[in-house]
Amino acid sequence: MLTHPDYFFFTHQCRNNPPMAQLPLLPTTVIGSYSFPSWLAQVRSLGKQGTISAADVAEAHDHAVRSAILDQELAGVDIITDGELRRETMVNFFSMRIHGFDMAGKMKPIGNLDPSIQMLDPVVREKVRSKGSLGMDEHFRFLKAHARHATKVCVTGPHMLAKRATNEYYPSDKELIADLTEILRTELQGLVAAGCTFIQIDEPIWVGYPKDMPWLVEMFNRLVDGVDAKIALHVCYGNYQLKRLFKGQYRELFPAILDTHADQISMEFAVSDGIGLELFQEFPTDKEVVVGVIDVKDDAVETPDVVAERIRQALRYIPAERMYISPDCGMKFMPRDRAFAKLQAMVEGTQMVREELAREQTHRG
Repeated sequence: MLTHPDYFFFTHQCRNNPPMAQLPLLPTTVIGSYSFPSWLAQVRSLGKQGTISAADVAEAHDHAVRSAILDQELAGVDIITDGELRRETMVNFFSMRIHGFDMAGKMKPIGNLDPSIQMLDPVVREKVRSKGSLGMDEHFRFLKAHARHATKVCVTGPHMLAKRATNEYYPSDKELIADLTEILRTELQGLVAAGCTFIQIDEPIWVGYPKDMPWLVEMFNRLVDGVDAKIALHVCYGNYQLKRLFKGQYRELFPAILDTHADQISMEFAVSDGIGLELFQEFPTDKEVVVGVIDVKDDAVETPDVVAERIRQALRYIPAERMYISPDCGMKFMPRDRAFAKLQAMVEGTQMVREELAREQTHRG
């Protein structure tokens, strides 16, 4: 960890976000969310009560985001996010800003693994339509202004938004998702206009709906059509309170998932001991693969050696020049010290493998 003098040198250097072309072999990144501070929840509550001003709440969000940026950069992560700390949840941030959702909600199971894991999800009572910008472009501008490392923005996909709601208006979820796709594409274009060059679409629940893959792929491709940015698709087994939510397996998504117009496919592999990596050998693709090597559902902090071994395992199936390294999923629900330590281990383990690959290249040369 950097000392305090180094901290000030780090944060006050001239900021210049490096382009993706300058990334090292095996670039490290995050899935999106970072440890959510309890004090920020209290600030929001005080703001809703009118005890503190909206300006005070905004300032608190700014401080939280800058802290998340700093943690990721101090840990050495190559491509960072704003930690999604301005968002109420990865779902509600979008739902409450789109017309047609009644946020009063109904309790609904999350996933198909444990029906007791439930949340109060919104109800779709009218045709969904835009109420104006969601504000992601402004959030991105703040991130870019305060980050020294490369950045990306994560956007919850239309399938996730639809399934984390109770549909009482549309004849089918497919029609709801089609309308949400149009709304979100406009938001993606707004991000690009703000200067964002890397966007990750989060559809963590695809593994629970493999029979819908043909039209889910169609909707995804419609979502990113004409969006001039590097596009990643993140799929996992679900993650709420650091618990897996779906019974499905990645194999059920292949090879259809490779038809998505995504430059990257991002998946969690640490939690499954690498099961699913073989699919990228069985179904060859030119896409980049973001390999999850940090188990966010495990309280224990991985050692760099464990991380390095997970990367070596992935290299049996995916070329190093097309591999990125990340945690399995978001880190919202874990304590900050654990999240930071896991990111440090991820970076250190990745560096070990980079050095091994460099030595191998030297010997071959």
